Amino acid sequence: MHTHPPGKALMAIVLIALAAVLMVGCATTPPQPTATPQPVEPTIEPTPEVEDLWASIQQSGKMTIGTSADYPPFESYDENFRLTGFDIALMEEIGRRLGVEVEFNDFAFDGLGGAVSLGQVDAAIAAIAVTPERQQLVDFSNVYYIGEDAILVGESVDVDLLQTPEEVSNLKLGVQSGTVYEQFAEQQLVDTGIMPETNLFVYSDVDRAIRDLRAGRITAVLLDKNVADEFAAQGGLRIAGEGLTRQRLAIALPKGQDALRRVINQALTQLQNEGVVAELAERYLNVQREDVVVVPTATPEPPTPTPAPAQPTSTPQPPARCVDGAAWVADLSYDDRNMTAPPVLQPGQIFVKGWRIRNTGTCTWDSAYYLDFVRGNTPAAQMGGGPIFVRGTVPPGATYDFTVQLTAPAVPGTYQGFWQMTNDLGQRFGETVWVGIRVPAPPTPTPAPTPTPVANVTFTVNTTNIQQGQCVTFYWSVNNVQAVYFYSQGQNWQDHGVGGQGSQQECPQQTTTYYLRVVFRDGTVTTSQITINVTQVANRPNIVQFSADPPQVAAGQCLNLFWEVQNQVTNVVLRRNNNTVWDGAPVKGNWQDCPPSPGTYSYQLTATGPGGTSQAVVYVNATQPSEPTPTPVPTTEPPTPTPIPQPMIYGFSADPAQIQQGQCVTLAWTTGGGTQLTRVRKGDAVLLDNGPQNGNIQDCPSDVGTVVYTLEASGGGTSVFQEAAVNVTVPIEPQ
Repeated sequence: MHTHPPGKALMAIVLIALAAVLMVGCATTPPQPTATPQPVEPTIEPTPEVEDLWASIQQSGKMTIGTSADYPPFESYDENFRLTGFDIALMEEIGRRLGVEVEFNDFAFDGLGGAVSLGQVDAAIAAIAVTPERQQLVDFSNVYYIGEDAILVGESVDVDLLQTPEEVSNLKLGVQSGTVYEQFAEQQLVDTGIMPETNLFVYSDVDRAIRDLRAGRITAVLLDKNVADEFAAQGGLRIAGEGLTRQRLAIALPKGQDALRRVINQALTQLQNEGVVAELAERYLNVQREDVVVVPTATPEPPTPTPAPAQPTSTPQPPARCVDGAAWVADLSYDDRNMTAPPVLQPGQIFVKGWRIRNTGTCTWDSAYYLDFVRGNTPAAQMGGGPIFVRGTVPPGATYDFTVQLTAPAVPGTYQGFWQMTNDLGQRFGETVWVGIRVPAPPTPTPAPTPTPVANVTFTVNTTNIQQGQCVTFYWSVNNVQAVYFYSQGQNWQDHGVGGQGSQQECPQQTTTYYLRVVFRDGTVTTSQITINVTQVANRPNIVQFSADPPQVAAGQCLNLFWEVQNQVTNVVLRRNNNTVWDGAPVKGNWQDCPPSPGTYSYQLTATGPGGTSQAVVYVNATQPSEPTPTPVPTTEPPTPTPIPQPMIYGFSADPAQIQQGQCVTLAWTTGGGTQLTRVRKGDAVLLDNGPQNGNIQDCPSDVGTVVYTLEASGGGTSVFQEAAVNVTVPIEPQ
C-alpha cells in the first residue's frame, strides 16, 4: 500500500517545454565538459501566472518531497521498511525549521525532474548533482554538500595520474562499504562494464582497505580526499588521482518558485552555520566533521525583478517532448498497509499482485511502456516477476491496472519488491510501487522420514535444524564400493569425490539438501539425501556468496575464491584448512590460491557483526597431475564392454511439505546418468510422462490427508524411484 497525496496543480506551460531535457544518469555521475555555447537570439516566452507554492505549503502545513530510495547512504529503506539516509534526515531538519511536516514519495531517479515540473511533488532531494542540463528543467537550492574524492596507491606502484574511470579499470580497487565511493564503483565502473567485478574489493572500514593496500593485496583505494591526504602523510602511499566523483548536491525545485527557494536556502544556511549538516554527514556518510568540504557562502539573492513585457519572437522552436509521469492510485490485491501488515503467504505459494496507476504526465502510454521490477530488500523479492507491458493506450489523466503472477520465496522472511514504469526511450519514471509479503517459518520442522537403510552405506548428520550462520557435520561410511561422492543441490557430483569413510562440515545459508552418491562394484548406484533446515536470523551477517572456481584442480594449478557478505559486519576472516590466510578481509572480494599437493582443501569464511557470526565453507579437490598417456600395448584379450550408465535421481522435492486444502505444491526434480525417461505419479495416477531430466510441475491436491508423489527415472532396462510426501490439512476458517 502507498499513501500518496494528490499533486498540487501548477501552471506548467513553460515547464513542459523545458522538459525536453530529462534528468538521466546516476547522482554520482561526474559533470561532463560541455561545449562552449554559441550566442543565439534569446527567445522570450510569455510569463504565466505561477501559483505561490510556498504560500500553499504554509496553508496546508505539509511539504511533499520526491526522492529515489535506492541510493544508500543518502536515501534508502532500513530493515523496518522506513526511509533513512543523509538526504532524508536533512530534509526533515529543513521541515522543522520551516514549521511544516515533510512527506516523502519514492520515484524513479530519472523521473524526479518530471515529477517536480508536473507538480507531483513540491521539491526533490536524492543526491541530485547540479548540472546545466538539469537546470533547464528545474531550479536548484544552494548546494548543501560537496563531495571530493582521491585515489591512493602505494608509492612504488607504477601508475600515471588517474583522471578517468577507464584508467582505474585495471586496478584492484578498494572502497568502504556503505559510502558514495562504493556506489560509484558499483554503478559507474562495474555495472557499465568498464571494470571487471573481480577488481572491486569492498571493506567494512577504510582502515582495513589501507592495510591491504600497504600489504599489496589491492593496488588502489578510492576514498574522501581529506582522509586520503592523512594516509598519504603517514608515508608509503601517494595520491594518484582525484575528481572522479566530485558532486555538488542541491534540492530540485519547480521553476519560478522563488519564495520556496528563498526559505529553503535560509534553512540550509542556518543548518550549515550550526554544524548540523556536518553532523549528519558524519552520521550517515562516514565523513568526519572536519573533513566535510565547506560549501561556499551563497551570494544574497537579489529581489525578484519585475518581468519585462513579453515580446513576440519570430524564431520557431522545435516541438518539446512530452513529460512522463505516473502515480500510484490503489493496491488491487495483497495490500501490505505500507509494510506495517504484509500479507502472509506460504513458501512457494503462487499469487497475483495488482496495482492501479494513473498517467500523470503529458505523454500517452502505449505498448512500448511497461512496469518492471527494479530492486528489493533481497534478490528473492523479485519473486519471479517480469515486465508488464501496457496493452492499448493510456492517455494523460487515465488509469491503468497492472497485474503480475508472483511466487512466494521458499525461505521464511519478509520481502519487499519495488517496481517502476519505463517509457519508450528506456527511461524509468514515476512513483515507485511495491509488493510486500511475509513468508512464515514452519512452527516445528517436520522430521525427515528415516531413509531406507542401504547395505554397506551409512550417511548421517549431527543435526538437521540450524540457524543461519551455524554449521553441521556430515558423516558417512561405505564398504566394498567403487566410488563415493558427497555434494549439495546444484553442484556437479563428478567434482566432489570423497573417500569411503569420512566427515565434512557444511554451513548452508538457506535450507539445502545434501547427497551421498555411492557407485557399487557391479555398477549399480544408490543416492541418499539429507535436508538441512535453516532458520534466518535478523541482523546476523549474511554470506550471500562463497564459491570456488573451478571446484576441482590439479595440484599446482590455481583457483579463485569469491565472496560477498551483507548486513552489519565488523570483521571477515578467510582460512584454508583452519589456517588464517586473510584476517580483516573485505566484505566483498576474491582471493587466488594454488594448492601445492594432491588432497582435499577446505576454505572457511567467517563473518562477525553485532548480530552474531556466520560461517561458510567450500571444499576443493586437488588431484594428481595427469601423466602422459602411454602408447597402448596390443592384446589378444577381448575388449572390455562399455558399461551402460545407470539412471540417477539427484533430487526430488515437494514444496511446501504442508498445505491447506485447495492450495498448491511445486514438485521439482533433477535426474541424470543414463536416464532416458522421467515420470511423476501421485499415488497411482500419472501426473507427467516422459518429462525432462530437470524440471518442475505444480499440483493442487483436493483431498485432505497425506499425498505421496513418486519420481521414476528409467534407462537401460533399469528404473530408480524416489518419493516426496505432502500433508494436506483442512482450511482454517477466518475468525
